[in-house]
Amino acid sequence: MALQRSHTYECSPCAGRPRDAGRRAFALLALGAAPAYAQAPADGPSVLPLLLAFAFVLALIPAAVWFLKRVGAAQAPGSVGLRVVAQVPLGARERLVVVEAGDRLLVLGVTAHSIHRVGTLPKAAEGLLDPTPSAGFGSVLSALRRR
Repeated sequence: MALQRSHTYECSPCAGRPRDAGRRAFALLALGAAPAYAQAPADGPSVLPLLLAFAFVLALIPAAVWFLKRVGAAQAPGSVGLRVVAQVPLGARERLVVVEAGDRLLVLGVTAHSIHRVGTLPKAAEGLLDPTPSAGFGSVLSALRRR
């Protein structure tokens, strides 16, 4: 047995009108009385500030990397006492590196798969490893060999 509504609750002024007539009248009044600022702008929001902020953040990334390298904060925590003094690329993945380890200077050959000690330099040779802009690594290495 299905439940049926036996009695509807309506106020006396609305008793003669259909139920949807009041809703329609309210909706028409509400649409007509909507303020102008509630409508969406025709052009839409500006994307320029968003793009400028994005470009600024992208420009900050290389600047932060340069600053961290300059300060020395980008070094690994286990590299205390080690410092790369000079290096020269020999090929695509090969290079010759001079590393200061305590009171010695190590000349290392570095490849993609291994690191080999080529030789050891005295600590006094460190002054020769600061080449002038015109001098290359080869001239510094030949000067060290002559000593």
